[in-house]
Amino acid sequence: MSTRATDDEVAAILADPDKRIIGELRWTDDEDVCAQEFLAPVTCASAELLVRGQRCAPAGTLRFALISRGLGRIAALDLGPGDLHFHRWSPGRRDEIVPVADPPHDTASERDAWRLFCRLTALTHDGELADAPPTQESLL
Repeated sequence: MSTRATDDEVAAILADPDKRIIGELRWTDDEDVCAQEFLAPVTCASAELLVRGQRCAPAGTLRFALISRGLGRIAALDLGPGDLHFHRWSPGRRDEIVPVADPPHDTASERDAWRLFCRLTALTHDGELADAPPTQESLL
């Protein structure tokens, strides 16, 4: 896919039911910020994809993003205190917040939010999302 994808090409990637992640996803500390993340390659015949998960426990935020090599983020689910929204790539704007159909959504846990993201992006995960490791608070 070129960096000048059409809306139809992105829609086809998002609708592709053969997108798959295999194995357990483990959070690791992000050295640059007070957060944890994971990166996972996605098996997909129609595009080179990966998923990036990010969580910041002190801020209470969580994000899962589907990223296309060459195009960038094509979809993301963002959660924060009292907030849930879904981003979808759009030509001309590159990013657009779109309604999440059929509310309410169970996002009481990170695993629930992960299952919602997988459903919204037609992604199959053959494995589990591991619990985040405990964070060490600053001693100073």
